[in-house]
Amino acid sequence: MAAAGNTTLFGLRAMMYGLTPQEIYVHSIKDVPDVLLWTRPYFLLFIFLDLVVMAVLGDKNFRLNVVLVNFTLGYTTEAATKFVARGMELTAYIWIYYNHRLLSLPFDSLTTYVLCVIGVDLCTYWWHRMVHEISFMWAAHYLHHSCEDLNTAVAARISISMLPFKWVYYLPLAFLGVPPPLFIIHGQLNLMFTVWTHSNLWPKMHKIIPVLGHFIEFVFVTPSHHRVHHGANKYCIDKNYGAFLIVWDRLFGTFAEEREDEELVFGVIDQKDNNHFIGLEVDPWRVLWERFAAAKTPGDKLRTLIYGPGWSPGQPRLGNPDDIPDVRGRKKHHFESPPWLSLYVTLHCLLLFVGITEMNIRISTVSMGLGLLHFAYVLLSGGSLGGLFTAHRASLQLEPVRLLLSLPLCHLLHVFASRPLVACLTVTNTVSLLLWPLVRTQALKLAARKEAKAE
Repeated sequence: MAAAGNTTLFGLRAMMYGLTPQEIYVHSIKDVPDVLLWTRPYFLLFIFLDLVVMAVLGDKNFRLNVVLVNFTLGYTTEAATKFVARGMELTAYIWIYYNHRLLSLPFDSLTTYVLCVIGVDLCTYWWHRMVHEISFMWAAHYLHHSCEDLNTAVAARISISMLPFKWVYYLPLAFLGVPPPLFIIHGQLNLMFTVWTHSNLWPKMHKIIPVLGHFIEFVFVTPSHHRVHHGANKYCIDKNYGAFLIVWDRLFGTFAEEREDEELVFGVIDQKDNNHFIGLEVDPWRVLWERFAAAKTPGDKLRTLIYGPGWSPGQPRLGNPDDIPDVRGRKKHHFESPPWLSLYVTLHCLLLFVGITEMNIRISTVSMGLGLLHFAYVLLSGGSLGGLFTAHRASLQLEPVRLLLSLPLCHLLHVFASRPLVACLTVTNTVSLLLWPLVRTQALKLAARKEAKAE
């Protein structure tokens, strides 16, 4: 396979599953390109274009502070995947492929290519459907749906706790004989295709392409289909699970057409006013634990975990559809963020984002210990900056600790290797540490106002 960097618009075409079969014929895992890394500039470009167009149109589904939350959650999960998991989720797949596969599919065959496109997407459909229909998996997926805006930045809003679940659903491909390198690259392409479908701007395809648009809408997932999936309106619940192909929803009875006479409300049914980076990860699990603890019998406790999130004793597995509330007209939660605080958090999150990208590039050459240390720093940053961003009083004490720890991480342990990045972190965090008494005073005032408003 040609090096991704030497292939014309590789990243942009990868975003739309537009690579040729020849570009995806990869024989060895070490030759698989990091599609997520190559598509990152175009991902950011898509988000920027969303911002510009939505600002011009006056669309309320793009708020910069919410975008910051989405990105912070996304790169925290990326750090967990790359620095902690390090491909561990592939271990079972590779073992099954080399020991129990039923077929030996050639890696450079068009038939294998088509099988990968269809097989990966079918497995993704069933994984996606199950995370909505099984409560303990929904707790991991809840975070993705908890955003009240819909734009391309929401595609980055993925929970760390999803990592232990998703890989299981692709093991049938290993038994079938899909080579691991092809599974990896098709999995990445399938994931990146979903970025553009997280949009409130694109109309239905037949309005753009009168004849071909109907065919596209019948076969492929479009933003119109995925808007329904993210809607909290009653007709949208548990619909349109497809990632690349919408035909699975049509076949398995989970398809719903977007209604043009009903404005969509995005988010979850039990929408909460929470934008703390760590709190968003933890809250769904806390709610699940409370439901589990409240169940009266061992059978009900088990059903609380494996039945749908809307289930309660005496109801069908997925709950009673009549109990779903009508959320039409629901107002979004707004959280106040002074310009100085937004600037502070944005700057520090940007440095974290650059640091994770830099570690991604050199991850194969660093030790597991260094990767774990970097991830621990990312988690600490999520807690401290999330506390500042949401005026969460208990989290405010973490920020000076983070600022202090960053200095030995840069200069003694070399968690950050790039000299420009080390220089930026050193200057920014030292200045922030000197200004911390002032920042803390203002943050405490915000916390007091927030608590008074809640009362």
